[in-house]
Amino acid sequence: MSGARVLHVFKYFRPRFTGEGIFVERLAPIFGALRPDVIHDVVATATSSPGNLAAPQGLGTVHYLAARGREASQGTVIAWLIRNAHRYGTIHYHTHVDRTFLASLYLRLSGARVLLSATLDDSVPGILKTYRPMFRPLVRTLIKTISRFIAISEKLFDENRRFVPGRKSELLPIGVVIPELFLEARRHSRARLGLAPDTLVLVCVGGICERKNQLFLVQQLPSLLRRHGDLVLLLVGPVLDDSYKARIDALIADQGLGKQVRFTGYADAPWEFYSAADIMAFASQQEGFGTVVIEAMAYGLPIVARHLPGVNDMFVEHGRSGYLFDCPDQFQQHVSDLAASPQLRKTMGGAGRAYVTAHHDISTIAARYLSLYGYPAQGNAA
Repeated sequence: MSGARVLHVFKYFRPRFTGEGIFVERLAPIFGALRPDVIHDVVATATSSPGNLAAPQGLGTVHYLAARGREASQGTVIAWLIRNAHRYGTIHYHTHVDRTFLASLYLRLSGARVLLSATLDDSVPGILKTYRPMFRPLVRTLIKTISRFIAISEKLFDENRRFVPGRKSELLPIGVVIPELFLEARRHSRARLGLAPDTLVLVCVGGICERKNQLFLVQQLPSLLRRHGDLVLLLVGPVLDDSYKARIDALIADQGLGKQVRFTGYADAPWEFYSAADIMAFASQQEGFGTVVIEAMAYGLPIVARHLPGVNDMFVEHGRSGYLFDCPDQFQQHVSDLAASPQLRKTMGGAGRAYVTAHHDISTIAARYLSLYGYPAQGNAA
């Protein structure tokens, strides 16, 4: 068994949109700087090979197990993991693909570390719900084959702790690159995007789908526009649900909001949109964490986000770095307060950036992952 290889296991990976996969791509060059002797490979079980697409920077080999667009069977996944077990010191399941736990058992017996992440609704109780009741006692036993459970939010961490001893549970939030901010960046970004200097710009980043709830944001625009006539909403992200996008398009047409709402499509690096914006608006109804919110905070944006207890109240301090809302009236009031006061936007944005810098720097998060993998950081990510 090699002591210098980590395998990251996903269902979906490039070119298919996946938030956890994108996070690992951003971690990879940091891993390389901190431990250049450790190779990080990827295996994807539900994404077919894209052909000649090169592995993202910092990653080793990306293995695609799906064939002709069909997710690899349990037999294929287990056989591949067992066949390649000797190559890896650590296997990190970023999603629950080994539903029989046979591969996990073999990996542990071979001496490997086996980690399992909870990132949305896949904490231990969430996983148990995906099995028939008669099998759940057995699954609770088999799940002990996992060496360490990682949760990215307090909510998921608390759920894991109901079933997993404290020594096996980790709360490890998402990290982001802390950008340098330049006075001219906003002006240049707005010029490239065709936005007027004085327009109030709201940005929302995420795949266009019902869970992310961009429709809610568009529904609030008519009332906001009556108070703040020069307002634009940027919706940054790929369309994940065509029928949902059609509902938003119909509302835009009905309310005459064609000039106020802009769909930008997917952006690997949405930095320019953060630079151009005044407020980050986020109405998602379910998140494991909400990476785009701390990304926006790193760019000095105040936040107006739907309150998700145990998730975004980890990092958005209501009234200090932004606002958390529970209903439309609250959302409109918070946006209006920020729209009316550039100084309030600056103060809240500064508080949010300071918090993210102190708690979510990607270099610090990468070092913590490397320690869990058994390869403590030795280099410098700078």
